[in-house]
Amino acid sequence: MGDIKEKSGEEQSLIVCDECGSEYYQNTSIMMKLCPECSNILYGYDNCNHEFEKGRCLKCFWNGNTSQYTINKEN
Repeated sequence: MGDIKEKSGEEQSLIVCDECGSEYYQNTSIMMKLCPECSNILYGYDNCNHEFEKGRCLKCFWNGNTSQYTINKEN
């Protein structure tokens, strides 16, 4: 996908979640193709403690997207 610099100045690789379509920092999820949010909902892996600013999590870069499947799974 690409690289982006965090506020700390550290460069992070961005990839797109196969489930929700949000970009996220590759190193923030245990799953290769799922953002921390989707990997938590679908498989119970640890989630990011999101801190949002301007529509993005500062920690994992997730934009809050969800899929209909993950919405249904949460309910």
